[in-house]
Amino acid sequence: MKDTGKIMQTGCTPLSDGNGAQDTPGGLLSSRWTIAASAMARLSEAGNLSEVVEILRDSARAAVGADGIAVVLRDGDQCHYYAEDAMEGLWEGMRFPQETCVSGWAMLNRESAAIPDIRLDPRIPQEAYRQTFVKSMLMVPIGAARPVAALGAYWAATGHPDADEAAILESLAHAASTALANGRLVAEMAQLNRSLEERIAERTRELEAAHQKLLQTQKLELMGQLTGNVAHDFNNLLSPIMTSLDLILQTNPSQDPTQAHAQMAMESAERARALVQRLLAFARRQPLTSTAVDVRSLLKGMEALLSSTVGARIELRVMVPPNLPNILADRQQLEIAILNLAVNARDAMPEGGVLSISATYPSAPGDSEDKRDSFLRLTVSDEGGGMDEATKAKALEPFFTTKPAGAGTGLGLAMVHGVVQQLGGAMDIRSELHAGTDISLWLPITHTAIAPRPTPRIAAVGAELGGIAIIVDDHQLVRRGTAAMLREEGYTVVEVASAEECLARLDEGVQPQILITDHVMPGMTGLDLVRSLAESHAHVAMILVSGHDGLDEAPGDVVRMTKPFRQHELQAAIAQARRQVQSRAPTPAALMRKRAG
Repeated sequence: MKDTGKIMQTGCTPLSDGNGAQDTPGGLLSSRWTIAASAMARLSEAGNLSEVVEILRDSARAAVGADGIAVVLRDGDQCHYYAEDAMEGLWEGMRFPQETCVSGWAMLNRESAAIPDIRLDPRIPQEAYRQTFVKSMLMVPIGAARPVAALGAYWAATGHPDADEAAILESLAHAASTALANGRLVAEMAQLNRSLEERIAERTRELEAAHQKLLQTQKLELMGQLTGNVAHDFNNLLSPIMTSLDLILQTNPSQDPTQAHAQMAMESAERARALVQRLLAFARRQPLTSTAVDVRSLLKGMEALLSSTVGARIELRVMVPPNLPNILADRQQLEIAILNLAVNARDAMPEGGVLSISATYPSAPGDSEDKRDSFLRLTVSDEGGGMDEATKAKALEPFFTTKPAGAGTGLGLAMVHGVVQQLGGAMDIRSELHAGTDISLWLPITHTAIAPRPTPRIAAVGAELGGIAIIVDDHQLVRRGTAAMLREEGYTVVEVASAEECLARLDEGVQPQILITDHVMPGMTGLDLVRSLAESHAHVAMILVSGHDGLDEAPGDVVRMTKPFRQHELQAAIAQARRQVQSRAPTPAALMRKRAG
């Protein structure tokens, strides 16, 4: 190694405390040598390379008063910055070619590199150091005949190292060299380098997996956007169909032979509407609306749909005991989740089998025995081929599927898992090869009673109805269908194709009692229209309509409807909107105070 006498000729400053402050010959210098002596004693007893590195990392910086130190391993023709202790991060974990770094120079030349000003030394890769705090440094090789490592010290000020700093660091390096020369650590160093390479490879795989998950998330978001747009257009096509059928069903005599045909058409339209809502829920475009749900009633209502979905080769068994508590869930989302599980079970049994759906209470996920009274367990079981551990580990990943290309999206279980988590529940998969699969959903119970569902019928036109209604929709057929419904309610209807046209008619003096507007329109949206009229037309009952969710920012007192809708749903929305207008109307006492003011 280079002797300290030669290092003194570089023009470095006298001993300092690392911040440029002068120190007395005793005190600080004695303390630093004490630290170094303790470290050298520990190095003589080191039993493996990790201990050597830890001793150097723990002691070298304090011993020389540096702002940072690094332990660099020689890895073939590269320098591996294995460990560091610095005021700011330097290059820990990185590898550089020997010929491009100072540590490589020190190991190749088997001598120390003392650099009082890194800007003036040609051995310094300026670009690599420009972003760091380093202004001066000392790099000392470790290993006598063939250095296998280096110990570096860095300062945030120029003028280092002085003779004592250099002597201390070289003494520590010499003690480390002695440990290596004993032959105890060479084999372990090779093994450690191999282990590091494996860890780097594993980290690379993890980063690639994270990248793939990000791509999958982006795909899911894109799918949601596309589904929302398609659903909006489809609902605009479905709205006039359902409107016309509804009017036929409600206005024709029940004995009319066309009633049966109209009823069949309406049932198909209702299924189409439900399908669109499932697509929107599948793409997470609708928020969950949790209410009290009777699982037994829900499954009974789904039984016909499930039977037709799984086909005649699958025997469907629904085993739900009576007197189960209600659960807190979004009924529609839960139906979609159960349907997804049933489809997966069907596909797992191409030759037929038994699909069982059961419910038990009390139950709790995992070992949460203290929560047994808080959850109801819903289990969907099949007799299919089951999953091995590798498949089961990936089963909840979006877009992962074992089905042939074009036969599945890989989103079913991921969707079910997401919904259950949103509901505050849990999901468990139990499966073995050739032994079938059980998927259990733990759903939170509620003691809230189930609210009665509205009866789908047209009520008699009440005295509070009637007046002028403005319909705002850029789709002519949707507009005409809604207008026909309103005329049945006794309204005089004004139809306009845009929000701008609506504002113009209002400026002309039209005074409506009801304003029903579509949300997604060219130019000014329905939400913008409602906001612009909130103060100037507070006496007008307003209803905002959308073909898909997207009305989260609408004022809380604005009634919202989703297309397509039935006449009884329109009636309910009108009644709610008019009640809200009445609640906003000032009382006689308030009017008197206003006039007095």
